[in-house]
Amino acid sequence: MLPHRPAGTSGPTQNRNVADKESAGWSEPRLAVHASTAGSWSNVNSGEQLCLACGLCCDGTLFEHVRLGPADDAKILKARGLPVLVARTKPRIVHSLQPCAALCTDGSCRIYSDRPTQCRTFECGVYADLQAGRIRLAAALRLIKEARRRADRVLRLLRELGDHDESLPLAQRFRRTLQRLESGGADDSAQATFAELGQAFHRLTLLAHDKFYTRSDKA
Repeated sequence: MLPHRPAGTSGPTQNRNVADKESAGWSEPRLAVHASTAGSWSNVNSGEQLCLACGLCCDGTLFEHVRLGPADDAKILKARGLPVLVARTKPRIVHSLQPCAALCTDGSCRIYSDRPTQCRTFECGVYADLQAGRIRLAAALRLIKEARRRADRVLRLLRELGDHDESLPLAQRFRRTLQRLESGGADDSAQATFAELGQAFHRLTLLAHDKFYTRSDKA
């Protein structure tokens, strides 16, 4: 499941129909596989390894929410522990917030069988390139490592500026910190740290748009 992106985008878009995937023999990453219990990485395919090593589409780094569709049962998702919100818009928009409450520490999904449609159908650019043979697993893992490094830098700077709310997506925390500092009271040190944060956030966003978001997500 790669949900708004760092630059304020919406959740992952379905870029391929589920039925089309099944009829073509496409094998989606089985995130229910637990890396800690798999015994060895040799027991999972390259796509599974990539997803279990990543989690960026679920942990609030790349997206702010997952939009639920007609086929998604909000009651079941709530019962499984996902916060489901309904926006007062026409048409009504129902979504689940990021970071996802179903993301486990080993990168697996604890509600895999009931996951939202967007989570079932989304594949990030790195995953798509791996499956198409345009990139090797080692190179894909290096991209994830770099994205993680950039995201960790953003997180560190947010904490230095007093934002420790890990329950919110990265983009929301960045905007909230910006609003707080713009309201006044920031000393020279805080302003310098925020300038560093802005650069770090921009570098993360560039990488996300270049390697992780798909064409439909960028629209």
